[in-house]
Formats: sequence, structure tokens, C-alpha cells
Amino acid sequence: MPVEFEDDLGDALRRTADTFRPADPRELVDAGHQAGRRMRRRRTAGAVAGAAAIAAVAVGGVLAGGLAQHDGHTSGVAAAPEQPKPAAKPAAPKATAAKVVTGKQVAAVFARLLPHGTVKDLQGSGPADFGFPFASASAVFNDGKGPAEVAVGLQRDGQPLEPCGQIQAPDVSCSLTHVHGGTLQIIKGYEYPDHRVETKDWTATFITSDGSQVQLDQWNSSAEKDAPITRKNPPLDVAQMTALVTSPDWKPLLASLPKPKPYGG
Repeated sequence: MPVEFEDDLGDALRRTADTFRPADPRELVDAGHQAGRRMRRRRTAGAVAGAAAIAAVAVGGVLAGGLAQHDGHTSGVAAAPEQPKPAAKPAAPKATAAKVVTGKQVAAVFARLLPHGTVKDLQGSGPADFGFPFASASAVFNDGKGPAEVAVGLQRDGQPLEPCGQIQAPDVSCSLTHVHGGTLQIIKGYEYPDHRVETKDWTATFITSDGSQVQLDQWNSSAEKDAPITRKNPPLDVAQMTALVTSPDWKPLLASLPKPKPYGG
């Protein structure tokens, strides 16, 4: 292209831009800057590259080459803004992974549901700790009548309850009731059926409406086996046992437990 033609074209563009010069160039630049920031927040492709050019466009779509001047000379004709690319379709939300139950969670709920008293040696375990599809917690509980071990176990698929009529051990009581949409069995027996020691073991087993299981065990000694008798009976009575195993506080933990794989699966 001849040099003379380039000079003539540049002069013509500058004269045309001067004709459409806005009253306040800084206001237009500021507006363009704000528009650029808005477009960046919206993550529109090409907005950053076009923000400066948008600020340099005069009314009527004419390129205002004379807007940014230094010592009375133009800095050149601004490039046309890039056309924004179509916004990408939002990615489908990823499925949220189920939370893995920890022993700390089970122990915290267990301690909260125990009646008024002191709780010592509190500990728990869950799938997050050992990988098994069940959870448990235990503690030494004292309601003022002597320390006693108490324990709770949770699992998604409850075991079939043994009919009370089949429990023929002496000095053992059994009851089976339907409460809160599930089945509750309470057995008051002994650690050893032959009574070789007088350690009592009282259990409350609740099978929920969806087949999950919460089971409470409690003894009248500070340990399940090989510990001295510390009190006449385990600490929780029937009402307290029922309230503990049927508490809705267990639902979130039961729902987060994995279902056991079929044998051989």
C-alpha cells in the first residue's frame, strides 16, 4: 500500500473520530472498564481482550482513534473487540459421596443419649476407622449406683430377632413390641447362661422400618467379662433402653453406613 494512501487514511480516521468525540472521554473509559469487570465475573470468553476496545468505541460504532492521546498525538487505532464466544454449558453436578461414619461420631451420639451420670472410657469405631460396614461405641457409665459397661452397635441390615418363645434360659425375661414403625426386643439375662458368674447382660434391639438395627448392651459390672460385680442390675431401665435405641439421632448415622456385601460378593 503506498505511503501517501496510508497517511490519508489515518488523517481521515482521526478527523472522523474527532467529529464523534464524547463530552467526557474519561467517563467513557470508566464505563468500559466497569463493563469489562462485569463480563469477567460472568466468565464470558473474550471479554478481557475486548474491554479496552469497548471503551474506545465512539457513538455510532466509529473507532475513536483520538481518544487516547499523548502529547497531542494519537496512540493508534484501537482494535475491534472480539466477539464473545458462546458460554459453555455448565457441567453436570457430581454426585456427592456418602459420608463415612467415624467412631467419634457414634461415641458422641451415644454419650448424649445416656441418662444423667458420669461417662468414662468412651470410645467408638466405624467404617471410616476399620472399613467394616457397621459401627459401635462403648463406655463405663455410672448413675451413682456403681460403674457399668454400656455399649451400642449399629448396622444397616439387622439380624432376624429370635422369638421370645425360643429363649428358654432360666431367669431370663424377653419382650417383643412394635414401636416407632419398627420392632423392639428387650432381653434381661446373664452373660453366661449357666450363671457361673452373676454378671447380668440386658439388651435392647431395635429393628427400624427399613431394616436397620440399633442394639444396646449393658452389664452390672465395669466390663463385659472377668470384672467384679459393681451393682445389682445394669443401669438403664426398660424405658431408658427403649428411648436410647429408638432415638431419631441414630438415623443420619444409619443412613450413612454402607450396606454389607452379599456373602461371596
